[in-house]
Amino acid sequence: MENKIEMETKIISTGLLAATLVCFASPARAADSNTVGANYLMTHTWLDPQKQNSNQKKAIAQSAPTSTTSSTKESTANTKLLPSQILRTGVVITSTGLSANTMQLADNIGLTPLMEQIHLLSDKAASNSGIVSIESLTNKQDLLDTRQKARMLIQKTGLEVDATIAEISAERELYNEILTKFKEDRDKAIAKTNAFAFISNGALWAVTEAFVIPTYKHAIYNVPAGIVGIPAGMVPSAASMYTLKLINGKKQDSEVEPNMLAKIFKYQTNSEIEYPKSVWDYLNGVPADVPNSKKRIDQLIDRWIADSNIPGFTDRNSKKQLDVITASVSQRKGLTISSLTVRTVMLDQLLAEVVKMKRMLLELEMVTNGDKRFIANAPIPKQL
Repeated sequence: MENKIEMETKIISTGLLAATLVCFASPARAADSNTVGANYLMTHTWLDPQKQNSNQKKAIAQSAPTSTTSSTKESTANTKLLPSQILRTGVVITSTGLSANTMQLADNIGLTPLMEQIHLLSDKAASNSGIVSIESLTNKQDLLDTRQKARMLIQKTGLEVDATIAEISAERELYNEILTKFKEDRDKAIAKTNAFAFISNGALWAVTEAFVIPTYKHAIYNVPAGIVGIPAGMVPSAASMYTLKLINGKKQDSEVEPNMLAKIFKYQTNSEIEYPKSVWDYLNGVPADVPNSKKRIDQLIDRWIADSNIPGFTDRNSKKQLDVITASVSQRKGLTISSLTVRTVMLDQLLAEVVKMKRMLLELEMVTNGDKRFIANAPIPKQL
């Protein structure tokens, strides 16, 4: 009789344990469409030791997923916890002169000759103030014509900046939408896994405690209570470990649709993502107020490398990273929350640097209006 009871107890306990494992496989499938829960569990050697050799062979034959990070890493990678502004324009709106970078921009867009002419004609008009003559009238007309030409050139450059901003903004909007979707799916998967862990933990412990309630007919079932108590602790623990994997979100093959970062990293571009000449010359120029420094574009890349908020970019020469960042070459499972975050942060900072051209164009417009003179300001001393 005792053997029969013991046998029935083992059968009941084994059935409960099997049911628990089956239930645990279900949320894994729901949480991650790329992973089949039961198959995933059964391919591990600790559940099926007989498959150890075959699994090792399959692991060698199967190609590893492409990662958005690389084994190579620059010495300055992710070393700056709190990023700060770089490439300040040096523009002082209240000064009478122009910043060195504004003077440089005027040279780049071919505005300097017009500005010098405005400067001379304005001085001449001031000296002839109150004098009515053919010469003074001619001088005023020349000044108006020159100012009009300068304004048209400033407006053209401003529209080129706007065109660059428009394309970067469109890309940012697209990546933010995809990023939001990826994060929502991740949060739902984590919530489902946590809910399964809580529910299974409560149910299994309820069964465990039920076994230890003594009755008038049967003694306390310590053995089945202990067997059920094991999965009651293991299942929530395993689910908690699984959530660590879900934090990274789902992974998809990266698209082939080059963005505005492609040209910066010397990838092939198309007409949609080409930079206007004035903007590209500005980014490839050395700041006039720090003539011995690197090009603006190189300083921007240095900032991205050092920024600890961009952990997915650690090497400017890593093709694996740049293929995904620039969306130029498809990488297996390269489109992730991490890679999308890298793109959006880079585009945000690139946009901020391009927009700075507007401050310099404002200074040049102030010269045409007579609010400033086409002379360089005295260098601003660096604050220690």
